This record gives sequence, structure tokens and C-alpha cells, in this order.
Amino acid sequence: MIIGVITGTHGVGGRLRVRPLTDEPERFLRLNNCRFFADGRIVKEYEIVSAQIHGRQILLQLSGIDSIKEAQKLHGMEIAVDRSEAIELGPDSWFIPDLIGCEVHDEERGCLGKVKNILVQPHHDVYIVQNKGEKDLLFPALKTIIRNIDPEKRIIEVKLPAGLYEIYREIVSEQKLGRDSVQEAEQKSEQAQLPDREHDYDL
Repeated sequence: MIIGVITGTHGVGGRLRVRPLTDEPERFLRLNNCRFFADGRIVKEYEIVSAQIHGRQILLQLSGIDSIKEAQKLHGMEIAVDRSEAIELGPDSWFIPDLIGCEVHDEERGCLGKVKNILVQPHHDVYIVQNKGEKDLLFPALKTIIRNIDPEKRIIEVKLPAGLYEIYREIVSEQKLGRDSVQEAEQKSEQAQLPDREHDYDL
């Protein structure tokens, strides 16, 4: 399970700045070691000497990393723990990796594609649905939209609000809609393209 990503260094002694990708950043304080990933592959496992919560970031000191030069080599790498070390989930809660690849079924239009990613945002998360030959479709993770999640069957049932599907999936010319309407749809699409991160997820 990915729980953080290295965003930079802190000081000259090799400490790392970590952006937590978990709803429980305090877990870093309990870790004795962790694995570092790059391009989806394990690079190395490190022993954690110290961990400190610093605002919205975590400061990590790793065994064997005692200079800024060594620390800079780890920039951008992801930090992972075994699934057995993941936090306990409450009812109707899931880990994002368990939802990636699930089919999304709309009450009106049927299968919309599969979950490509979930963007974590302060107010509500955003699902990205991918379907071959079509533009990615985005929708907010709201109870009024998501009706049921079944990770075992790999199906997520939704009811999209009126007009949202058309923004992403129906190709409409400027001549038909008018330039202002097209620009409005493009602005809504751009606003939904928010930075990506991963965390422990529930509705």
C-alpha cells in the first residue's frame, strides 16, 4: 500500500520531506521500516531512524541517508508498506487500489467504463472513468451519485446528474451548441482535472 511520496529534502543532514497519501499520517510515527518504489518497482527497503509530523508533511530520517546529496536521489519515490500494515477500515470503506479497475454502471446508460483513478480533494473526491475510444469521464464521489460499491464483483453503480455525461462523452460541434456553451463545458472539464493522490477511501 502506497502511503506517501518524497517531495524534497529538509536541512543538510539527509532528512526527507514526505507528502502523506493516507488518512492517518500518524502511522509514519509507528513505522520501523518501509519500502521505496520508483516506476512501480521496489528500489530498496530502509530502516526509519526518526519520523516527525511537520505541518501537512512528514519529516523522515532514514538509516544510511545522512547527506542532502543522498536524500536528493530519493526525490519523487513512493513509500509503501505491506497490506497487513494498512489501517483498519470501517463499514462502507475501501482502499482506493481496490476500486481501480472496477466497472462503473450508470442507471440510465449502463457500463461507462472502468475506474482509472480517484483524485483526492478537500471537499469530495473525483472518480476518473476510462473507456476505450472515448474521453475520460469525471464525477464527484457523492452519495447522491454513487449508489453502491461492490469491490468483490468489481462493480460501482452510479446515477450521473443531468448534463454531466454530455460534457465528457458526447462530441458536439460549436455550430450546434454555440461557442459559449462549448467553452463552458471545457472550463468544467478543466476544473475537474485536479492533482492526483491516493488515500484510504470511504463515502
